[in-house]
Amino acid sequence: MIIFLNRFANDRKSLQKWDRLKDILQNKYIGQNYTLLTEFEGLRQRLSQELERGERVIVAAGGDGTVNFLLNEIMRLDEGICSQVILGAIGLGSSNDFHKPYTRAESLDGNVRVRLNDKAAVWQNVGKAEFEDEEGGKRTKYFMINCSVGITAKANYLFNSEDRVIRYFKPRWVMGTIWYTALKTILTAKNFPAELIVGTKKYTTEITSLNVCISPHVSGNLSFDLTVSPQSHFFGIALCEGMGILARIRTIVSLSSGKFTGLPQTRTWFADSIEIYPDSPTPLELDGEVCLARSIKIRLLSKSIKVCI
Repeated sequence: MIIFLNRFANDRKSLQKWDRLKDILQNKYIGQNYTLLTEFEGLRQRLSQELERGERVIVAAGGDGTVNFLLNEIMRLDEGICSQVILGAIGLGSSNDFHKPYTRAESLDGNVRVRLNDKAAVWQNVGKAEFEDEEGGKRTKYFMINCSVGITAKANYLFNSEDRVIRYFKPRWVMGTIWYTALKTILTAKNFPAELIVGTKKYTTEITSLNVCISPHVSGNLSFDLTVSPQSHFFGIALCEGMGILARIRTIVSLSSGKFTGLPQTRTWFADSIEIYPDSPTPLELDGEVCLARSIKIRLLSKSIKVCI
């Protein structure tokens, strides 16, 4: 087993959590025979060395960003090795949507979720996003929870920023920090024109927020009522368009109750591909990680990675 501990997760609180829970983890889940990696520098080489030795279980000890980072490292491995790797997680981050629904994940210390049962690993879908960055370069990234443009992406960008309020509250009150970033973004973010191609159909719209979901869980207790799972043969796609402040607030309140379908100024689809053409580079969020993008092409890679339960 290879464990990558992201020391920067949860505003650098992840290492403290690890130290507090290490004995429990060793006694109940991981034993003593594991390799602990903590440095980003040289990580790809260290992973390759461990894989050459025969290790196949890689665990992300951090938040959703850590899971996403390791996913992208795994998806770039040779196909033969990639198909053998099993990804697990220890939820030490601020956001741990990978562990939801929590009924499938065990809990430590009251709120630290783990997915470490590699013996019962299941195949999961992966999303592949191909896009141009702000300098026109071609890039490819992968995601396994959801991706978005618009308000959700901008809120994630703010959540990971140096905003003083966020830096203070994030390690102390995650849900309050999520609501703060959501409300601040609702009040300031602008709609933007874009063309969409969902499956084979083209649409012109003013995007407030567009979510492409492998899992219906967005952040905190916010979730869509889309019938989609990591084993579905399609994405759940949720569009908010042309919304003003009141409509945005109404939508986020509904999402806190798990309701979305049928709300005014929304549309939903189920499809295995979507293309997004904004009029200028826009934040693209993938499992909580954000970059600027345009000419975005997203497709579903069915059952592309094994994950612990």
